[in-house]
Amino acid sequence: MTPPTGLDLVLEDGLAAARDTGDPRAVALAFEGLAGAHALAGRHAHAARLLGSAAAARSSVGAPLPAAERGDVERVTAAVRGSIGDRDFAVALGAGADVGLSAHCG
Repeated sequence: MTPPTGLDLVLEDGLAAARDTGDPRAVALAFEGLAGAHALAGRHAHAARLLGSAAAARSSVGAPLPAAERGDVERVTAAVRGSIGDRDFAVALGAGADVGLSAHCG
């Protein structure tokens, strides 16, 4: 597995700040940003779990993915799914959704 980069650390700080707000939408955005970084680093299963956690966070408050973010999330989703396959993607996405907002605490 690829070790964390400076970008990962900045995004983890962003997740911590989002958590501090108590706003699940902010946490979802942070999860989605981290998913993109993990996907770029080849950590596809972790990226899928983050996407699942983001979806769960949004669902918890009835907040759909904003149109302005949709393209980025769809690109990450397609890249991750293409890399690990539909079955493994679905399993990882579900695992992320199961832990939701409590996921990926640093």
